[in-house]
Amino acid sequence: MRMAPEGIDVPPEGPSLKVRVARSMFWITWSRGVLQLLSLVTTLVVARILVPADYGVMALASIWVTSAGLLADMGLGAAIIQFRDLERREIDTCFWITMLLAVVSYAVLSLAAPIIALWFDSPPLAGVLPVVALVLPLTACRVVSDSLLRKRLALDRVAQAEVIGSLVTLPVLLGCALAGMGVWALVVGYLMSPLVRTIATYVFVPWRPGLRLGGKRVREVIGFSLATLGVRMMWVLRESVDELVVGKVTGQVSLGLYTMAKELALMPNHKIATVINMLSSPVMAELQANIDAMRAALYRAVRLSAAIVIPTSAGIALVANEMVPALLGPKWVPAIPILRLLSFYAAVRAIDALLPPVLFARHRERFLLWYTLILLAVVLPAAILGALWDGAAGVVLFSTPVYCVVMVFMAREALAELNGRLTELWLETWPVFAAAAAMAAVVLLTREFALAGQSGSPWPNLIVLSVIGAVTYGATLLAIGSPVIGEGVEVVGWVLKRGHARR
Repeated sequence: MRMAPEGIDVPPEGPSLKVRVARSMFWITWSRGVLQLLSLVTTLVVARILVPADYGVMALASIWVTSAGLLADMGLGAAIIQFRDLERREIDTCFWITMLLAVVSYAVLSLAAPIIALWFDSPPLAGVLPVVALVLPLTACRVVSDSLLRKRLALDRVAQAEVIGSLVTLPVLLGCALAGMGVWALVVGYLMSPLVRTIATYVFVPWRPGLRLGGKRVREVIGFSLATLGVRMMWVLRESVDELVVGKVTGQVSLGLYTMAKELALMPNHKIATVINMLSSPVMAELQANIDAMRAALYRAVRLSAAIVIPTSAGIALVANEMVPALLGPKWVPAIPILRLLSFYAAVRAIDALLPPVLFARHRERFLLWYTLILLAVVLPAAILGALWDGAAGVVLFSTPVYCVVMVFMAREALAELNGRLTELWLETWPVFAAAAAMAAVVLLTREFALAGQSGSPWPNLIVLSVIGAVTYGATLLAIGSPVIGEGVEVVGWVLKRGHARR
């Protein structure tokens, strides 16, 4: 980003939007591909060393810290991305507000840790939470710098900071687990990554915080950020309400099993579809005045996300019996039923996550606030009833249908902003669902007739079913002739060659 003489940040010149997207896709895909593979291997090794109770304690701590982190951010990072011409002193003001809120949030969580641990009947949480909360000031330091990178679609730099952070963190985490540190190995890993990423981000961004505060648009920026904060707080509470309910009703061991199942179920989102989701917010912000371009970008993002996440989530549910004991070991087998149920939720969420950037770009943050409030109001009682009925599995069974019904209203509102319709969205994605259904049928028939009665190591069955499922899905999608094939080829070209796009 270049700064005008009077301190106004000006939209980047030179490369077109498509070139910047291609360059970002190259860096994000390769960095996340390598890192997520390393992260997955590390997670599987650490999961074999630690016990579910360790993950349960860490899940409880991270829920509170994540919520406090959103409060500290106050939506100012999103505001920096959405407002195209902020003055230098307005950016400095955002930084100091964020730092002040982070320090206050850390102090509150540290003081409240014994009470929170008592309420959840988890004594280790009293010692873990104050240390984990140190992530708040560490992360707050990079909110502005990270937002400035995302604003100009310099996601290659964002990806490089993540690479550096993960390359330092993963061996440290594994070493601490091997040293017998238990839950504290997870704590060290939780803190190490943001520390290193913050340092790397500061190296990549020439901006440094100053003491010039104020600006003519500060009130407008804060108004937008407060609405954004409300949306994100409600969203995080909704995303965390299942873990809070499971932890309170069933205990930290059951929560540990649920947390691991959720991590595996959401793996397609976190490891693959995040590449698309990371691009959505800055791209929609840049296209916010061009409705037709926004609609085309949304449909394309939905097609690509669905083409990746729908079959992967279905595949995880289909091979859960083989995958869990093979990857995690027998102590995690009780998580299999929960994993199957969460896979459906994960597939829906992949599409849902693409809609808020559209509404934010169209400055419909107030609608999103009301939407998240309603969603939380209906999902929370559903989760409680489900937990009382059948523990962790009941939480998923009761809350997921409610979540899907309410989500339809946001989808209709987002499409209305772009002069689109749900029927159009279905026409864009039905080949993916058809190919995934064919994959499921072939995998189930293979297990029932070709692999029935086989015992021993789960690895052979896991490999056979995974290969058959992938081949069936790809062949069916190719036969149907979905446009996602051509788009996928173009994206692969971006991934294989940096910035491979016409200007």
